[in-house]
Amino acid sequence: MNMKVLVSLLVIASVVNAQEQNPPLTLEEAAKLYKPTYKTNFSTDMTAFMQNSPIFNGLGFVYVNPNGVSPKITETVTFNTNTIKVPVTTTTIVDVPYTYTVPVTTTTTVTVPYTYTVPVTTSWTTTSVVRTEVVTPYSVISNSGNFNLTAGVSPVIQSTVGDVVNMAMASPHSLPKSENYQLVGTDAPGYWVVNGAPTSAADVRAAIGSKGSNQPFDPWGAGAVDLSGWTTTGTSSSSVTNVVTNPADYVDGNGVLHRGRTVTVSTYSSVEDRTIVRLYSWNDSNGNGIVDDTDQVQILQGGRFTGEATSVDTIESGERVTYREETVTEHHTATHQEERTGTREETRTETHDEERTGVRQEERTETHEEERTETTKQVTQNKKNVWKFSFSPILSLDVQTPTKITSLDSQFVVPTVSEGVSRKFIEPASQNKGFLVEKKIAVTGVVGGNVVAQYSSWKPGTAITLGMAPIAGTEKTYRTVVKTGYEAENVSVPSVPSKLADLKKLKVGDSLSFAQTGGVMFSAGVAYVAMNVGVNYVAFGQWKTEVQRVGDSIYYVNRTALKLNNFGASIGTTLTVAYTANQFKSTDSQFSWLFNAADPQGAKALENFVFKGIALDAQKVVDSNGEASVMKVTKQENIARGAMRTISMGVPYVTASWGKGRINSTQLTQYFPDNTLGDANYSVYLKARDSRMFNWIENSTTAFSAGRYFVRDVNTNDLQDSGYMGQFIVSYTDTHTKGSELQRVVNQLVALTGMHKELYVKVPDMKNIGYSTLAFSLNFDKSATDFLMALATDRQASRKLERDAQVFLNGYIRSNGFNRAQNSSDQDPIKMCGTVYNLDISVCIRQAQDATLHATGEAIVNLRDMKLALDRGDRKAFTVAYADFGKSLTSSPFTFQAILSAAVAGTAGKGVTSSYSVSGTRIKNYSLTPSWDAALVNEVKPLVQ
Repeated sequence: MNMKVLVSLLVIASVVNAQEQNPPLTLEEAAKLYKPTYKTNFSTDMTAFMQNSPIFNGLGFVYVNPNGVSPKITETVTFNTNTIKVPVTTTTIVDVPYTYTVPVTTTTTVTVPYTYTVPVTTSWTTTSVVRTEVVTPYSVISNSGNFNLTAGVSPVIQSTVGDVVNMAMASPHSLPKSENYQLVGTDAPGYWVVNGAPTSAADVRAAIGSKGSNQPFDPWGAGAVDLSGWTTTGTSSSSVTNVVTNPADYVDGNGVLHRGRTVTVSTYSSVEDRTIVRLYSWNDSNGNGIVDDTDQVQILQGGRFTGEATSVDTIESGERVTYREETVTEHHTATHQEERTGTREETRTETHDEERTGVRQEERTETHEEERTETTKQVTQNKKNVWKFSFSPILSLDVQTPTKITSLDSQFVVPTVSEGVSRKFIEPASQNKGFLVEKKIAVTGVVGGNVVAQYSSWKPGTAITLGMAPIAGTEKTYRTVVKTGYEAENVSVPSVPSKLADLKKLKVGDSLSFAQTGGVMFSAGVAYVAMNVGVNYVAFGQWKTEVQRVGDSIYYVNRTALKLNNFGASIGTTLTVAYTANQFKSTDSQFSWLFNAADPQGAKALENFVFKGIALDAQKVVDSNGEASVMKVTKQENIARGAMRTISMGVPYVTASWGKGRINSTQLTQYFPDNTLGDANYSVYLKARDSRMFNWIENSTTAFSAGRYFVRDVNTNDLQDSGYMGQFIVSYTDTHTKGSELQRVVNQLVALTGMHKELYVKVPDMKNIGYSTLAFSLNFDKSATDFLMALATDRQASRKLERDAQVFLNGYIRSNGFNRAQNSSDQDPIKMCGTVYNLDISVCIRQAQDATLHATGEAIVNLRDMKLALDRGDRKAFTVAYADFGKSLTSSPFTFQAILSAAVAGTAGKGVTSSYSVSGTRIKNYSLTPSWDAALVNEVKPLVQ
């Protein structure tokens, strides 16, 4: 979770808690929510902007025509006249007689006898009878059953004829039973068995009146009228016997052969408890002798009857064989050759030579010299090098609409080193515990051009470029809390407000920020085809307003004016790979107010400030009771200077960047409610990785932020608070995450710090977590910083720190089974060999020892520099040295563990604090606050998985 989201969660939680108070939130209480702290000034905003924006990713790069520029060619023509002798040839034609021979051909026709063969075809027909066996598989199932009622009782229930008819017609085909029914061994076929199943209500009425009025039926003997089928409710002493036989084949009366017969006889017997509904008697209520629907009847229902049930199921299967005879008529043909004679005419040709005479013409040539005058032309080419200028447009439209949805379903863990983490896994989030939703819409446009200059004497494809492009954009961010995942997925960003009614649409705790950006970029460089080396300068500004509804009528408004100047040098290929070094300076001014819109003057002041930019004197705006309706909260001035080196690759909207650098800043913050002024210096060393595929944006940052601050009373200049601190931060966000990707980030954090026991947690193996974030911070307060500086300046203590780092390394090697002789290890949780260092175990251990010794030594030197700067009162040098210490701290996990152990021991576990959270859209907000047991801090423990 980046710091912005974390702060948002805290502010929203405070706002909601404040609204639960009685009486409602006042301006003074609301102002306390925004009281500044000077413990850290770290933010990923600047680095994310530097890497994501196309402004800093080679817009000045151009493609140069590899054919180059041709020089200007001019020609000089000279004419020369000369007298020369030339040979002249005369040709004449004469007739010459000659003798020649020609061939003469004579053709004659003669009759010649010959013999030839012709095919003769003979046809005949045959008839035959074909007998075909037809085999049909069959299976015949037959069954028989018997139920011998031996005991039972049933109550008599009153009903009507209409209800009885409906009851019987509900399932008429179940009334004639398929099994034999006996009463104590005597056959007792029911009414429907004798008369067939009823097909209409008239059949049922006939059965009811068959005994006459008030004449009870024998409910269990022959002729009983059933109103439902038997229902078995229980069985006992059940048995099933299966007998399989293979009787011989036989031919039935139709001449069909039955073969391959298998007969399976399954015999079932059981004592069953059954229930049934039966007619007991009919009462002709109106005495008309007709069975009417309203007549009363008595039925037996709800009783239990016991009897012996038997059934025999017989299954015979096999093949039925029949024969089919067909008469087949076939037609045959045969062909043979017959020899015949005849005559034909043949042409015969004879050739002989004949001698003939004729005349032919021949050319005869004679040559002599003649004098002539000749004029010649001489052309001379002149080459002149020239410049060629062309225009290459700079066009970019960058649109970002990321959505960040974080579950508010919390999972808090508070472990210590001695007890460990009580829960090692993150649980999936509930869909109704609430979600923090942040939606952003940012559009940045760049329109400009490059002038490309080529000279004809240069190597083809070489050029110099000069470019300029104005920059303009808008940005809007909306943050709210909703109850369900469905609401979170469907949150829409409100329009930029233009009147007070628009602000009143925000819920309590919602915030909306909107900004306008503008600037200009200049670039210059040398290019060869697609390779570019150049510099660019960007002047950039942003005017941003943030509005948060703190209470029913209280609004917090923060306005920021940002100016950024960035100078960068780049080398790379157009739209593919680039290395960039940036030097930048940014200044921003922030001021914030609280408005009570319940008061008309406060509402008017809010409208003037947000929509017209008019700031009123806060002391003059009071309500009818004389209480302030507007309160000035903070005024802040920031100046930041930084240097970043970045390698980036990709094409627009699909990029990946890796960068590192340092940012130094100064900050003046006036908090008006208590009239204090904070003066702070910060220095941050950071490494960042950023990738983007359209709106899928992933950012990972590792940083160390150092700060030195003083807080004074504005009126008296009395010092109220001062201090210094260092903060190690790991931040990761991804708008579209798999569980395996987030688990990889957790593992990398554990490998970087060695804090497996405190920080390792199992992430659910989900294909789509949605938005996810991880945030870890380790804070060294003033007491821990003082102890580490004192340790570094003591030669004996600093040597022990170096030994402790090596002890952590050696413990890791032993506990994980590193074997130099066999070049193997049982495990390597942080992937030390093969990823960080050489794959060879011996070389890897030696490199790890050297790196740990170097990192620990550098950290000690940085701590000594911090002490010297602190003693001479140089705040900037102190924070720069402290940031360098953070760089050394993260160069080796074993150095990290040794320094952390020393800081905890030196302050009895109170000078080092930490926070750790992993959260996302579909997982719980896992929050961990590690603490250290002072009794265990001096125990050097190896890094184990």
